[in-house]
Amino acid sequence: MAEDYPWVETMMEPLRGLTVPCAYQSLEQRWSDSFPGGAGSIESNRLPPQNREKGWLGIREDLQRLGLFETMKDDWINMPDLYRVGFGLGRRGGVRPTTAASG
Repeated sequence: MAEDYPWVETMMEPLRGLTVPCAYQSLEQRWSDSFPGGAGSIESNRLPPQNREKGWLGIREDLQRLGLFETMKDDWINMPDLYRVGFGLGRRGGVRPTTAASG
């Protein structure tokens, strides 16, 4: 993912440590704190976010299109475990993924 869409890693870094599912406003606040110039200030040497001219909602759309974000019925954001764990986000409820085989 990071090879084709290097901006994804840039956008996910400020979310590290966040617990999902969470309100979209939590994501937007972290992005605003990390990128005070707004979505248009995101640097990318290849394939910038397709909808960044729409602001943070455009970034959300792009991350949904790529399968990193899922919007739940209550408009909260969830992530598939593969991406959630890879980008260092926690999970509210559920079972923790194992890090080592027990034996």
